[in-house]
Amino acid sequence: MPTEQEQNNQLWRRYKTIFESKLVGILSTDMNGQILDANDCFLEMVGYSREDLNEGRLNWKTLTHPNYLEQSRQVAEILKTKGSVPVFEKEYIHKKGHLVPVRLGLTMFEDGTVITLVQDITRQKDIERKLEEAKSLLEERVAERTRQLVESESFLMAIFENMPTMVFVKDARDLRFVRFNKAGENLLGIPRSQLIGKNDYDLFPKEQADFFTTKDRDVLKESKIVDIPEEQINTARGVRYLHTRKIPVFDKEGRPQYLLGVSEDITELKEAEKQRAVLVKEQIARSSAELRAQQMGFLSDLTFAMTQSFDLDNILKAFTEKSIPTLADICIVDLMDEEGLEISHTQVAAKTDEDRQFIQSWRERFPLRWDAPYGAAEVIRSRKTEIINGVDLDQFLKSTFGPEAAMTQRPIHAEAFMTVPILLRDEKPLGTISLITTSPGRHFSPLDQSMAEEVGRRLAVLIENSRLYYRAQEASRAKTAFLANVSHEIRTPLGAMLGFAEILKEDESLREEQKEAVETVLRNGQQLLHIVDEILDISKVESERIQIESIVFDLPDLLHDVIHLLRGRAEEKGIELRLRLGPLPKKIQSDPTRLRQILINVIGNAIKFTDSGFVEMEARSHNGKRRDGRQRIEFLVTDTGIGISSEQRNNLFQPFSQADSSTTRRFGGTGLGLFLSRKLARLLGGDVILNTSSAGIGSSFLISILGREVTDSQIRDLGKKNDKSAEVSSRQVESILVVDDAMDNRELFRRFIVRAGIPEERIETAENGAEAVRKALDRSYSVILMDIQMPEMDGFQALKKLRTQGYRGPIVALTAHAMKGDREKCLAAGFDGYLQKPLDRVELKRVLNLDFSSQQPGPRDAEL
Repeated sequence: MPTEQEQNNQLWRRYKTIFESKLVGILSTDMNGQILDANDCFLEMVGYSREDLNEGRLNWKTLTHPNYLEQSRQVAEILKTKGSVPVFEKEYIHKKGHLVPVRLGLTMFEDGTVITLVQDITRQKDIERKLEEAKSLLEERVAERTRQLVESESFLMAIFENMPTMVFVKDARDLRFVRFNKAGENLLGIPRSQLIGKNDYDLFPKEQADFFTTKDRDVLKESKIVDIPEEQINTARGVRYLHTRKIPVFDKEGRPQYLLGVSEDITELKEAEKQRAVLVKEQIARSSAELRAQQMGFLSDLTFAMTQSFDLDNILKAFTEKSIPTLADICIVDLMDEEGLEISHTQVAAKTDEDRQFIQSWRERFPLRWDAPYGAAEVIRSRKTEIINGVDLDQFLKSTFGPEAAMTQRPIHAEAFMTVPILLRDEKPLGTISLITTSPGRHFSPLDQSMAEEVGRRLAVLIENSRLYYRAQEASRAKTAFLANVSHEIRTPLGAMLGFAEILKEDESLREEQKEAVETVLRNGQQLLHIVDEILDISKVESERIQIESIVFDLPDLLHDVIHLLRGRAEEKGIELRLRLGPLPKKIQSDPTRLRQILINVIGNAIKFTDSGFVEMEARSHNGKRRDGRQRIEFLVTDTGIGISSEQRNNLFQPFSQADSSTTRRFGGTGLGLFLSRKLARLLGGDVILNTSSAGIGSSFLISILGREVTDSQIRDLGKKNDKSAEVSSRQVESILVVDDAMDNRELFRRFIVRAGIPEERIETAENGAEAVRKALDRSYSVILMDIQMPEMDGFQALKKLRTQGYRGPIVALTAHAMKGDREKCLAAGFDGYLQKPLDRVELKRVLNLDFSSQQPGPRDAEL
């Protein structure tokens, strides 16, 4: 059995456990209210520290709110006499100033120490306060509800009476009306006094009454609401249409006592719906027309964008970009090569540039599988459009591009796919158009398919046109290269032939018949050169590569020169060549070379086809200038020749054709003159037309151009601007190197140079570029005449090698190439000048007199 000491210790441990717990505040005080000890729970409750406690700062009298001090003193007196008091409540003042409601239990020991148990009842007080507030609110609501119930009967009657729809009540036993509202009275056109107590058979035709009664019995039998969307009823205002709901009303035992009916007059609504149906049909038709107009507008814009270029890449780029977002969110065009074996072009467009770049790089990583069960490969095989709405993207990519493609991370979501073949008539597809939507819920419809197939057909035509265009361009380039080569091959020997003939002509020892023979060689050589030039001009015109100059010249002087040049031909045939000048500007700005060429062709033809009589040219200008300041100048060429029949006129301006084959045999010629003249005249802003013609009487041709008149002051200004560039200084040629692979040409150029005044010992020759490079690097020449087309090393290669090795002497291109761009190509390559074969001796002398040292290194601007 435990000793008394052990029992006391055990009691002390229990007290300490309770004291240190935070379930309840515990404090001990003396009779003066001084707090001697307190647990942490109490100290936290009032906000004080143990330091405050130990320093004697805590007294229940100072902690208690003044409102509760008197109560606390009374409790203390009772405690002194009785030793204990009932539990009571009061409020402490927290150290921070707010009030803490508490519940207290006090006990006093024999030594006068008071033990107090303190419970924080803040939460309890909050709950009590809220309950009190809820109680007050509930009492207010009960009072308000009571008032509403008092008013409900009159309120419901007011609603019943004033509802805009007909409301009626029937007795469930005999289906007689027991109540009608004002709207029902107005609808039926019968006073309520004549409605109450009646049934449907008393008021409506039997057929209608049977319908109403059957519905009533269904409501009461099934004990459920019946909705009648439309019923017809005869009223004093005629036939009306009602939307009626019938509702059973039950007594306390749950049996139907009344039948409540609510009927809405929908007569006007029904009529409005008819009108709306008509309007909807019209709207659908209008919407269809607008949609069609939008589609046509889109097709027009798309076609316009695609037809701005023949370049295939530009066409595909315009197509894909214009298709977004009208057709889809992403557009991919896969174009087959012309053999139909491989994808040659892939063009991508998307709503954002990031999406486009991702798809482009993704397609480069994963090419199409040609054995895919769907996608572009299947569409190319089947030639039918494929639509997949609600795409399983992983399965689609796996089947179309392979398993690896399906495993890649993709920032783009696909909602639907449509792949359309690019079909040209019934031929094999040229490729496919893949359209992808990424917007949620955007799927492809048959209308989308129709639109996509239409644009696919248009794209096919443009692709085919592009390919045909580039084939034509390639053929044109091949033709140009062929003509250039033919020109070179003809001009090279022709130049030697004409050059030596000119030298031979100057020989004073020739007999008269020998001089005539040389003249014949020169005349026919010049004719052959003229034919070659005409063929080249035709090629330039057809390929739009001909160059039109804009030069100020004296128009009357040019006309006199042309007549003087052709007068010899006319005199040989015994016909008169006349010139009549009407009102003309003296100086105009145009292309004198091309105008001279046109006039010589047309007047030359007139002389050729006239055996007797005359050929006359009348020149005149029209008053009035165009907006660009130019005026129309006309040249009427009239002859008394063989004339042209109406049948022959159809081929008059066709290349390589004349009136008929007999004319060709009789008069000769290539048949290019009039064709080329008309082309050139149109480039000068005018035309060449057959004005009049009669077989056996003669013809007249009207030539017109546009020219800008130039005044004397303008000529002086131009002269000042050009004075500096026109100045050249002559100098002594110390040495010259002639480079040409043709021995005849080297000998001809040597003789021309000697006749120009250069001693023969200063002239050296080389037969190809390699030899020229070796010689030029050994010594410097005053000028090098370098042929372009040579074996072993051509002129361009020789020029490049010399320049890279530091040779800075002047080098002039010498070539038989006469196509447009040849001169520019030579100057751009670094040649200091350009001479064309057959070599003109006057031009050669000018080259030898040029001071190249005054020009900057690099390509020269002067044409030599």
